[in-house]
Amino acid sequence: MPRAQKPPPLLPGYRRNFDTLLLAADNAALCLVSAIRRADRKPIALVCARQRNEDETFTPVPLAVMCEGNPFEDFDDPTI
Repeated sequence: MPRAQKPPPLLPGYRRNFDTLLLAADNAALCLVSAIRRADRKPIALVCARQRNEDETFTPVPLAVMCEGNPFEDFDDPTI
């Protein structure tokens, strides 16, 4: 049986996005948005922060893509 591959360190941009996600959650400024992925034209769900504009409208700022299917089947355990 092959040994599990150790995941690489997280990039700094991931930490910034996660911090933005936490801040948006604290401010009740998260939303789930339906979108189309450009690469393969498949529908996806995005976790977004709501950015309030000067004209009082909101712009969704994508932070993450929701997992499709069962994430326990798609990813190896990162703690191994």
